[in-house]
Amino acid sequence: MTPLQIAFIIGFSIVLLKFVASLFGYGNNPILNSLVTVILSIFVAFEIVKLVQAIMLKFA
Repeated sequence: MTPLQIAFIIGFSIVLLKFVASLFGYGNNPILNSLVTVILSIFVAFEIVKLVQAIMLKFA
């Protein structure tokens, strides 16, 4: 497995853990909230970079 795949699996596991914790009433955990916020922010930034790259390839 590549480091990117490992990072994806770890991030997905943390988000899944947050979801399960929320189901059982423990969703207001500051550490999990911060981790999920960071993970989702990185994902959104990555997708924006990929979108800009695709647009630049299309019009360049």
